[in-house]
Amino acid sequence: MPLLAIVTIGFWSVAFVLGNSSLPLPQLGGATSANVPFILFAPLAPAIALNTCYGTPAPIETTAVRRVAALDTLLAVAVVVATAAVTAPVAAGWISGVDVSTAEVAVRNLACYTGLALIGRTVLGNHASTVVPTLLALIVSVFGYGPEQVAHWWAWPGAAASDLLSWAGSAGLLTIGLYRTAQGDFPGRS
Repeated sequence: MPLLAIVTIGFWSVAFVLGNSSLPLPQLGGATSANVPFILFAPLAPAIALNTCYGTPAPIETTAVRRVAALDTLLAVAVVVATAAVTAPVAAGWISGVDVSTAEVAVRNLACYTGLALIGRTVLGNHASTVVPTLLALIVSVFGYGPEQVAHWWAWPGAAASDLLSWAGSAGLLTIGLYRTAQGDFPGRS
């Protein structure tokens, strides 16, 4: 828990300072070069820290009386909700100097990456689960922008804050990931 708290606080500190910054990267998706926003990569830190906090499931957890998978699901929800709560003062204008759309994109990307990491955790296991959101961020950064430096329809983490498809897709991935994680407490079917 302390690691997750430190990484999440560090994520927001860096997002507030460098949120509007971008990295010029060559593009293979239509543009010759694109200024990829830093906020595309920053939400990977809390998503990876979350899976690190889960650790490797001990064999005893499968026979535990407490609902370990439900606690894991609640921890993932808490990280995303706490991160969204930080956006509220920014959206209300109480914190100056921070772009509202950058804060919204950070929440959306964190939901997307957390959902992918949770899905990866149930499919690939704990150790390989963080590769899935990292690959998405890398693919979007290299292939995700068209000739006008606008994100393609499928490049949700690179899309503008006003893109409804990216919000729906990120929410869908998070929901699937939370469901797959909570499924660990469901009775097994024979």
